[in-house]
Amino acid sequence: MTSPKHRSRSVKKRQVRIPGGRTVTHYRKKKPSKHTCGRCGRILLGVPNRIQSEAKNMNKSERIPSRIYAGNLCNDCVDSLIRYKTRFEVKFRYPKFSDLELKRDLTLERFLPEDWWQRVSRGKE
Repeated sequence: MTSPKHRSRSVKKRQVRIPGGRTVTHYRKKKPSKHTCGRCGRILLGVPNRIQSEAKNMNKSERIPSRIYAGNLCNDCVDSLIRYKTRFEVKFRYPKFSDLELKRDLTLERFLPEDWWQRVSRGKE
């Protein structure tokens, strides 16, 4: 009888003939789904989808790209996040841009540190 962890339909099974002539069942875990962007849901490029036992043997540089928010946000969302934060910094640090109309975007702000708004708005003084 197979062990309980193999009695599920979610485990991939493959019948293999071994050199002794017997046919045995080999079990393999399914590949996990591809990693997606936390904001827009697009598939992240450069992040392989491997099962945990295979991924832990990879180098860190093979697992995720070497840039900020890699593995969490796609390139476009990181770009818009940096632009968003920079606009607010410019507005509060330079008086000539103080009348700039900017709306806060909560879909982006959840990826920034909690106190980012206080640090940026402190530039008013």
